[in-house]
Amino acid sequence: MLSRIKEYALKNNVPIITDAGLLFLKAAIIDYQIKDVLEIGTAVGYSALAMASYGCSVDTFERDEDMIHQAQIHFDLFDNQKSIRLIPFDALTYDQELKTYDLIFIDAAKAQYKNFFEKYTKYLKEDGIVICDNLKFHDLKPENVNRHTRQLLRKIDTFKNYLTMHSDFNTTFFDVGDGMSISQRKMK
Repeated sequence: MLSRIKEYALKNNVPIITDAGLLFLKAAIIDYQIKDVLEIGTAVGYSALAMASYGCSVDTFERDEDMIHQAQIHFDLFDNQKSIRLIPFDALTYDQELKTYDLIFIDAAKAQYKNFFEKYTKYLKEDGIVICDNLKFHDLKPENVNRHTRQLLRKIDTFKNYLTMHSDFNTTFFDVGDGMSISQRKMK
């Protein structure tokens, strides 16, 4: 199932989590005994289906109409346990209440990571974690890219600094896949 979705994503230039990133995510799900996940950034449903296959219940946000349609097709075909709930809204403007989660997985608009983090950590269980993907952003160097990409790289660096300095969370960065982090609320 996952190999078919990965093949579709690669053929259609849809960015999905790297193989190493997916192994990292699976290890974190096992290590932290994750059951309930909020994913921000569904794309074609690859990581949501992977997390569901690891025994998780997944609520996942997607705002792009084409991605919503494609993800729903994949969920209808492969989510036999009906463990995934697709939320077809922009996570930044969504204003309904959610349940609490063991894991919030952020893999959407990189420039909005701080806003996602601030908006959704109130739904994180006391001992839950936040995992962010794409924090290395393909190892691009500011001097080798256009102005728009340089701004994005600056925003990613600002977000990483925000995580490092956050008074309520301890964050560890990992040189895995395209750069990942795990943030866990500090015990009071």
